[in-house]
Amino acid sequence: MKNIFGFGSGWRLLQDEASYKHEYLFYYLQISPSYQLAHRIIGLDEKVDEKELPKDFSKVIDTYKKLGDVYTKHFVEWWKDIGKDAFEEKKNERIWIGIDPSKSKAELLNDFQVFLNKLETKKNEPISNKVKFEVNKIRLTSLTKRHSLVLERAMFNGKNGFKKEQLWKLLKAAEYPSSRSKEVRLNSKKTAKNHEARTYLSILASKNIKQAFYIAENAARGRFPCQEPITTGLKFDFEKINAVANTYTKKAMELAIQAEKANEDYMKMISPTKSYKKIKKVDVGQMLEE
Repeated sequence: MKNIFGFGSGWRLLQDEASYKHEYLFYYLQISPSYQLAHRIIGLDEKVDEKELPKDFSKVIDTYKKLGDVYTKHFVEWWKDIGKDAFEEKKNERIWIGIDPSKSKAELLNDFQVFLNKLETKKNEPISNKVKFEVNKIRLTSLTKRHSLVLERAMFNGKNGFKKEQLWKLLKAAEYPSSRSKEVRLNSKKTAKNHEARTYLSILASKNIKQAFYIAENAARGRFPCQEPITTGLKFDFEKINAVANTYTKKAMELAIQAEKANEDYMKMISPTKSYKKIKKVDVGQMLEE
């Protein structure tokens, strides 16, 4: 459909393009302790004592069967193999299109027919057993900042060559939005003046890590984004999370280098759905060296 272009969520869905929700569901599944158990059982064929499993573990198994392994693939690879066919999408999403007026009527009609055929195929896809996103007010900012905070906590847990850092420092490092962050510097010593701010930020960090846990565990049960409190008897495995994050970063850089050499859009490997802050195009070699 090179002579027809579109915009809006309806067009993106027709092109099988992922949104930030797809991307962050993938990331939250990576950190979910329940989903990690499902991967050990199904993906790695390990035997796990039933005492380790949450009571509603059947829901996690069901999600894993739909979304599969999120640990050995980059998001772009996972999306092509599994993700693009795993979600229930809105069938009546309005699609806005434009055309290239310099093209002939025959070319435009041919491309429009291809467009209509693809639209019809999408409409007829079965949706009964697909993942459906929750409708709520959880924003991208909340998803990114809480996920980043968990990764900071995992990196600086005292077991990876880095000393264990205080929660308020992790909150600042993750650039979590709080007006009180300005009241204390990362290298400042504890004083009577900044004690209250440090305490407040530590409590805020703890609260947001807990909310990230709720989001991850609900995601493992097919509910995303959802931060309703959930009791599973599990905790974040920060050592495991850090190992997964390091492997994923290495994989992303390898794929970015391959894409750059092939003159492809390597930025998709760094920011797959452009869901992060707008970042300048980078020199992959320099970035890897750093």
